[in-house]
Amino acid sequence: MAWYPGATKMELQPESDDQPAIRPTQFILHSVGAPWTSRRIYAFWHESTNLESHFGLGYGGDLAQYIGTQTRADANYRANLRPDGSGAVSIETASNLEHTDPWTDRQVDRLVEVGVWLHQYHGLPLRVCRSWDEPGYGYHRLFPQWSTGGTACPGDARVGQFHDAVFPAIVARASGRPADPPQPGGAPRTLGEYSDAQTALVPGAWTTLSVGGEALISGAKAYTATVFLTVTVPAGSTLQGRFYHQRADGSRWNGPIVERIATVGASFVDFTHQGSVSEGETVRFEACYDPPAPGVRDPGTVATSRARGLYWT
Repeated sequence: MAWYPGATKMELQPESDDQPAIRPTQFILHSVGAPWTSRRIYAFWHESTNLESHFGLGYGGDLAQYIGTQTRADANYRANLRPDGSGAVSIETASNLEHTDPWTDRQVDRLVEVGVWLHQYHGLPLRVCRSWDEPGYGYHRLFPQWSTGGTACPGDARVGQFHDAVFPAIVARASGRPADPPQPGGAPRTLGEYSDAQTALVPGAWTTLSVGGEALISGAKAYTATVFLTVTVPAGSTLQGRFYHQRADGSRWNGPIVERIATVGASFVDFTHQGSVSEGETVRFEACYDPPAPGVRDPGTVATSRARGLYWT
């Protein structure tokens, strides 16, 4: 097991000895949803739950490590330990109860330090994870496989800091050069949302889908996105999907309609669009279906929805 020399060692037992080994390939950032110190986070892991993270970080920059980075910790669902032996290193950070506040300057500094050490010691590649099992850096809500039932963690403010401050500083420091100041329209942000809430499709009627909320993207200037659906409708039906931009005054811009033909049983379909976004618009997605024959009026069901993409602010 490996211990970061810049953290206070507070070893969790029996987890530290009993849990299996991992080959660290990812660093996933969390908000704990409480204004706790690193010692209070340790007490919570030790006394109140069978979950834990590798690191804990207080508002003032107090950093503790509870489990070696080559041992599994259970904060990242399917990323804790994958079948190939790889796994994610996790850090829980103090936050307000609603996960809405930004990281403090001291928290940002410490996140960067740990991120650089993981690159130097374990060889984590200096990139944002592009899939749930790809090596790199990310935050809890980035992929549905990293949480049970979906999560907003670490919150919108901290996701913005990750892209604009934390990750660029990790790359800069690990590369031995000063960090570039954030540039509007520079590195894209990641869209990664999932929903398993069932949604009914009425024949011939457009239905806006909620995938982490009806507004898939807000505050963007441009984007490229794909929505993946698991849909059950009568075989031979025509499934239609389109992105649209909702304006604050209630009007909207409709994107092009894309059609897919449904198969027997569940159909797995995808819809992609790229475009620019005007100020104040939010990007949304809607779907409908046309039955294969007159008189067929059975409602369809969207069982799962995933939205993946990049957008620029």
